Amino acid sequence: MASNSTVGMVTEATVSLIEAVSQEAVEASNKGGGLSGGAIAGIVIAVVIGVLLIGVVGFFAFKYVKDRRKNHGEYRPQFEEQHHAKDLPYLQPPNVEGLI
Repeated sequence: MASNSTVGMVTEATVSLIEAVSQEAVEASNKGGGLSGGAIAGIVIAVVIGVLLIGVVGFFAFKYVKDRRKNHGEYRPQFEEQHHAKDLPYLQPPNVEGLI
């Protein structure tokens, strides 16, 4: 019998503890806990800016790849001359008298 009365007291104590905790949870949820309006607005603005930034980077990356593919394998001597001429020193033209 002693064991049955101990089990009964533990059960009643456990039930009352569970009721107290659940009552506190209900009261906390009724208080409106969670994110404030400013926090939600900040998150929305950050997400919109992030999506726009990803879109702009994607646009320029697509444009760069498109231009590279368009000019791939094309021979452009003027570009070659201007590109490599930057690295060369300036040479004076020879005198006209020496060539005749």
